Amino acid sequence: MDLKHERRKLFGQYGYFLLLWFVIQVFYNTPISNLNSGWTEEALLDSVKFLIWFVFGAWLIHHTRKQLAIERPYLFNWRFKPFYYWLAAIIVYFLVVTVMQHHQIAISPKFKPEYFFQDFLIVGICEETMFRGYFLNRLLKLYDNEQTALIIQAVMFAGIHLPRYFTTYPTLSALTIITNLITVGLLGYLFGWLFVKSHSLWPGIVTHSVWDLLVVALIGG
Repeated sequence: MDLKHERRKLFGQYGYFLLLWFVIQVFYNTPISNLNSGWTEEALLDSVKFLIWFVFGAWLIHHTRKQLAIERPYLFNWRFKPFYYWLAAIIVYFLVVTVMQHHQIAISPKFKPEYFFQDFLIVGICEETMFRGYFLNRLLKLYDNEQTALIIQAVMFAGIHLPRYFTTYPTLSALTIITNLITVGLLGYLFGWLFVKSHSLWPGIVTHSVWDLLVVALIGG
């Protein structure tokens, strides 16, 4: 296997995926958000996210299985103890931040029921399927150094959020975008580490989903 060729091929796939997601964000997601609200908006946005990220990601995993470091990434591994430590740490972190910001632990007034569907049930499994199940899984085969693969996929994961940041209104400041990219990159590294060490997507999916839900439920987005 020509590693340089395979690496260029994988990065090319990421580039096309980034471009596709940017086009969808500009010409579909943003107009939908402006013209709809509530469950209608949620259903329209989530259906596309599920199709592009989960269905396509699962298809890539299935059709490139022999080129993956972990051929069966959806196997459960609930005996992986670090998962529970990280999950507990994240929950405690959000409780502490909530008390510091609001002087109490309560659901944010900005939280809407449909956010549970999106942030807890959809985003985690979709993004983990594409980025840990496929991209990181391929990188682990293409790089001898595990840390190199983890860092590359974390940067890629942060980058895929740029289309959303650039199309957010009111426009986000440069400092906010940079801060968000750093946070997302660190989270991408954590989710990737959970996947590599557990050989299962599920610890990362659950941790990712809980993080996103607590952000909107306690902090308010």
